[in-house]
Amino acid sequence: MEAVDGVNAEVARIFAAKEQRRQDLARLPFPEKVRAVMKLQEMAATILQARGKHVRPWRIVEDASDASATKS
Repeated sequence: MEAVDGVNAEVARIFAAKEQRRQDLARLPFPEKVRAVMKLQEMAATILQARGKHVRPWRIVEDASDASATKS
């Protein structure tokens, strides 16, 4: 099939970028993946709360023993 005004080339570029993004996300360390999920939850919570839904995104609670160890 011939590209119509470069549409097929643009679609191919979009799919290649999408695949690259997937690979980049797969290489992230686990804590970064959790942070990404939390960010998505916060974004979704804003929309859901506007619709009257009660949602609670995850929150990170720092371990008190880690906090005291870094202060020493």
